[in-house]
Amino acid sequence: MVQSAVMIILCIGFTFIYMMEKFPNFGHTAIAMVGTIVAYAFVRIWGFNPYTTWLISAAFCGILSVFLYFTVVRPIKANGANIITLTFVFFAIAMIIGSLVDVFSYWFLYNQGYPTEGFWLASFDFTWRGYPGVFVVSLPLCAVIVAVLYMFLTKVKLGIAMRAAAEDESLAAILGVNTHFIHVLTWFITGALAGLVGAIIPLWTYSGLGYSDVFLVIVMAGCVLGGLHSIVGAVIGGLLITLVEKGVTLWMIGQFGIAAADWEGLIPTVVIVVILMIIPEGIMSVFSTPFSPVKQIAVSLTQIKKKIVNANKE
Repeated sequence: MVQSAVMIILCIGFTFIYMMEKFPNFGHTAIAMVGTIVAYAFVRIWGFNPYTTWLISAAFCGILSVFLYFTVVRPIKANGANIITLTFVFFAIAMIIGSLVDVFSYWFLYNQGYPTEGFWLASFDFTWRGYPGVFVVSLPLCAVIVAVLYMFLTKVKLGIAMRAAAEDESLAAILGVNTHFIHVLTWFITGALAGLVGAIIPLWTYSGLGYSDVFLVIVMAGCVLGGLHSIVGAVIGGLLITLVEKGVTLWMIGQFGIAAADWEGLIPTVVIVVILMIIPEGIMSVFSTPFSPVKQIAVSLTQIKKKIVNANKE
C-alpha cells in the first residue's frame, strides 16, 4: 500500500511533464533519488526527524527541476531540437545523477563512517498500533495530494491555465496565459513531488544505489497503463501497476516457490508491452475515444437526459 502511494505520486509527476513538454522525463526518478540523499543526510548528519525532511527534500528537488528547465530544456527547445533529443538528454542526466550518488555514497562512508550501499531510515520511524509510521502517514498524504491537485487543475484559474497550455500552448498564449511561468511552475511541482517521494522511500524500504532505474520502469508502466495524457490516468495507473506487480509476484511465489520473487522486476516491462499492443493510449483512452463503448454509453445517456428535460418542459 505504501508502494501504491509512492507510485501514484511519481506517476503524476511523470505524466505532468509529458503533458506539458511532450517528452518522457527519464530523469524523474533520479531526481527522487536526490530527495532520498537530502533526507538521509539531514537525518544522519544533523539529526533531523525524517518527517521534517520531506518538505526540505521537496523544496530542494523542486528548485533542482526548475534549474534543469532553465539550463537544459529551454535552451534545447530554443535551438529547435526535437523531442528525441530531450529524451536522450534526460536519460544522460539520470546517469549523471546516478554517478553523483555513487560519489556521495563514498564521501559519506569516508567522512561520516556510515555504510551507504543503500539508504535505510526505518530505524528512525515511529510505530502506531504495530504499524510503521510511514504506512500511517503516506497513504493519507497521497490522498490529500491527489485531491489538492484535482481541485487546483479544475477549480483554480492558474490550474486551468496549466491544462490549457498543455493542450495547446500557442492558443493559450494568445488568450493571455503566461506560458513561461506555467512551464516553470510545472517543473517545480513535478520536482517537488519527486523529492517528496525520495524522502519517503528510505523509511519504507531499503533503497539501493540504483533504485531509480527500477522505479523508472515501474513508473513508465503505470503511466502507459493509465494513459500519458491524463492525470487521472496517472493515479489509476500508479495504483494498478502496483497491484498487478505485487499480485502476480505473490501468485508466482505460491506456484513456483520463493525463487519466483526474482522475476518481480520483469512484470512492469511485460505490462508496458501488453498495454501498447492492446490499448496504446492507456486505460483513460477508453473513456475519451469517440467510438469506445464507454463513450457511446455516456453520449446515449446524455441524449436521453436531454429528451427527458425537454419533455418535462413541454
